[in-house]
Amino acid sequence: MAKKVLTIISIQDEYLSMISKQLIEIAGDLIRIRPISIKNLSREEISKDDIVLLGSNFIFPLVRPFLPDGAKYVIAERGFNYVNMAKLLSSPKGKNILIVNDTKQNTDETVKALQEAVFEHNYFGYNPDSDIPLNIDYVVTLGEIQLVPEGGFEVIDIGYRVLALETVFEVFKLLGLDCSHFFLTNRYMKSLVAVSNENNNLKTSASYSKWTGEGEGKTAKYFFDDVIANSKAMNDTLYIAKKLAKMSDPVHIFGETGTGKRMLAQAIHNDSLMKDGPYLSINCAGWPPDVLERDFYGTEFDGQITPGLFEMANGGTLCIEEIDELPISLQGRLLQTIEEGQVIRLGGKQPISVQVRIITISTNDLSLLMDENKFRKDLFYYLAVLTCKVPSLSERKEDFESLIQTYLQSHLFHEKLVIPPDMINLLKHYSWPGNVKELFNAVSYMACLVEKELTLESLPFYIKGRLQKNIKESIPLQEMTESELNELILNIEEHGFLEESLAILEIFELGKKQCESFGRTVVKGRLQENGLTLSEQQLRLRLEVLNQLELLNVRQGRSGTTISRKGELFLQMIRLKTT
Repeated sequence: MAKKVLTIISIQDEYLSMISKQLIEIAGDLIRIRPISIKNLSREEISKDDIVLLGSNFIFPLVRPFLPDGAKYVIAERGFNYVNMAKLLSSPKGKNILIVNDTKQNTDETVKALQEAVFEHNYFGYNPDSDIPLNIDYVVTLGEIQLVPEGGFEVIDIGYRVLALETVFEVFKLLGLDCSHFFLTNRYMKSLVAVSNENNNLKTSASYSKWTGEGEGKTAKYFFDDVIANSKAMNDTLYIAKKLAKMSDPVHIFGETGTGKRMLAQAIHNDSLMKDGPYLSINCAGWPPDVLERDFYGTEFDGQITPGLFEMANGGTLCIEEIDELPISLQGRLLQTIEEGQVIRLGGKQPISVQVRIITISTNDLSLLMDENKFRKDLFYYLAVLTCKVPSLSERKEDFESLIQTYLQSHLFHEKLVIPPDMINLLKHYSWPGNVKELFNAVSYMACLVEKELTLESLPFYIKGRLQKNIKESIPLQEMTESELNELILNIEEHGFLEESLAILEIFELGKKQCESFGRTVVKGRLQENGLTLSEQQLRLRLEVLNQLELLNVRQGRSGTTISRKGELFLQMIRLKTT
């Protein structure tokens, strides 16, 4: 009899991972857990017979369009994991405690909940816009250690809030499971230990996809037309990917976390000779060799046969995610399987022929791992000959607005929700280390707060705080007045080449950061890469004007030209003016 399915939906991947693990500890032998982050949600994901657990009431307006009529859902109530709270509970009474969380709503909820649960102390919610209260004894954060402000505070991380027992009880009732107090309480207490800070090894969303079966469908839903590519960097990537798709050899995709590697892998499959076959993926992160070996090759014991992924992907594509995490003890067998096109199940004797296209994904550079003897050379040269690098979000700023608008309108179905140009420019000041995934998570959060227009106030705390810090540090306003800025702009506009001058200054600004000076040949080449073609005479004239305005330090010979301090301030003021 097939297990009943519980679909869990949340914005934040780490929280989704944690509550999924908690429910697996409670009922993994009774039901199948299926976590989906909002950014991966589609209207076909949920049927009217599904039981759905929403990570919080906050996200219900976003999820509602995806819920079919009659679908049963539970909104999670959250509580503290007291396994992580020993230090706080044992502290002398009357301590002043600063609460740090990712959003104002979550911070306020945490302050209120701690005032009720551990009432002996004084709690203050942290807000990046406000001064930190004096005489703080501890900072308490809920798994958001990276958001703790500077100041040498003693930090207590009590971890993400867990599902409350009442929520688990509601889920059990809807699923028709045993709700007896003794049975449920024992399993619940065990789950708190399993997801405590000391035992929780699930640090990213990549880790939970293996043990819950996320994405276990045998089709790839993304095509090349789904990839937004206004930037040169992304267009170059698509050009290479489309060429590789038509080949039958293995393809390796690498790039930073959250850049869209999975999406590109599916698009390659859907444009390949294997497009009519199945598409399966497995994530290697965090799993011991015996578990991965069983999943790859299947088992055959006492007449009971369980096919492995190679068998199930026969005639199609197998995507191996986080290939850089594959234990070296399995790398040799994987190479043999790919070369020979045969698998033998664990416990079996007969080889089984398979024809499978292999796509691998990694965030780490496999060549560096190979040099460190952490990745086999023969496997590297077999898998990574056809390589496709996915650019980071900072390398494809031209895609920024289209990514946001498409996500809002086509995925979240917020056709009327807009993001003003000044907000777009402001967000470009942020580095987005989590790339497109982080951007979509932030937009999902903001879409829960506002109905008409995304604003600075609707940003998650951590992004808002870093943005304000970046802008404050990069713009010394007192060194250039507004009138001085306007006079410089007017002088350049009189010559008719403001846009080109800004591009030239940005080239020299980058050169200064890299401790380099440039001659005209280099500048001319870099301008052409950005779509600006100038003759030698045109470039010389622009450099002379910028030198006269003291925005550049033009030198003859090998010393080359560099941007001046005034030129740096001019660029910074222009950027501020456009935000």
